[in-house]
Amino acid sequence: MNHLLANTLNLHYIKQLVSVCILLILATTVLTACTEAPSNINSTYIERLENVTDKKSEDLPSLNSLKLKPLTKLKNNKITLGIVELAEISSCNLNVVISEHNNQLGKTATAAGRLKYQIDFIQNANSCLASLEESSATYKKISEAKNQKQTNLLYYFNAALLEESELNRTWSLTASELNKEPAGFSDTIEAMQKLTAIKAQLAQSQFDEINADAIYQALETLNKYRFNQSLIKSVRQQVRLNQSATNLVENIELNTLCPKNKNKDKAKIMNNIFQKYYLSQIQPYQAQLIGFLEVLQPLLNQVWYKEPVTTDAINELLAPHSKTNLLNQLKSSAKQHVIWWQEFYKTCEISPI
Repeated sequence: MNHLLANTLNLHYIKQLVSVCILLILATTVLTACTEAPSNINSTYIERLENVTDKKSEDLPSLNSLKLKPLTKLKNNKITLGIVELAEISSCNLNVVISEHNNQLGKTATAAGRLKYQIDFIQNANSCLASLEESSATYKKISEAKNQKQTNLLYYFNAALLEESELNRTWSLTASELNKEPAGFSDTIEAMQKLTAIKAQLAQSQFDEINADAIYQALETLNKYRFNQSLIKSVRQQVRLNQSATNLVENIELNTLCPKNKNKDKAKIMNNIFQKYYLSQIQPYQAQLIGFLEVLQPLLNQVWYKEPVTTDAINELLAPHSKTNLLNQLKSSAKQHVIWWQEFYKTCEISPI
């Protein structure tokens, strides 16, 4: 009887625990769903300013996804090894690399797979060449193929930038904007560092030091979080919203907000709006974006800047020490907006605190 009662009580407790867990999950979901997007907070901020001042913000050109340039096809003659020649290198690991590339899996390889094959071929060629007579036709073919692949490796890297969705969508606007607690920042840094290391080793002909498997590892991380894509979209969007808000307030005559020897009701309302939206929410979010960009923009620069597939519009967003790069655009647009408010507080003699 006591065992039965204990089991009943345990079952009742478990049911209560499950109910509590479900409620917590639902509450978390509702809170997440109700969290206002940063762009909406910006829009509300601008609307509140418009309502107080009876002014309208200027419609700025809408943002567009940035496209990449196509690559011209390689003109090099394809070097092939016949069955007899493959048999001659059967003891070399290069034979396995070539065979895997020639099977169905190799034929359906993506741009990243083709880049990895070029690296694998180069890395396995020297040991195979050491086992062959230099005068043999097989030696000459492998040697020529290795040299050709070394020359074209950066082409294959650019082909991956152009064709792999994890990379080419970096410049599109299809991702969601970053929220205030985004996931994947440190993982994205690591993925970008893998890509920049590979690119640097390609450029410096350090072929044996390349970790070809890191290509797929980096792409997997970029696909999982899409952090770069969301960050670039969010920054471009925030710059545009800053400019819109600044254009609005710069058209306001401060004397109408705080006329001498008259009440400053409108100015006080303006101050409240600035405090509630810009200082409390928008400014911290921008500081977060700046922090992300300060780390990731140099890595994006190393991968993308002035590559054959990169357009002028993208290069402008990455150019080091340029006013047009993403980081400087964000900083300058935020600064320009705050400068107006500094004049507002000075003229209206209102404390921002």
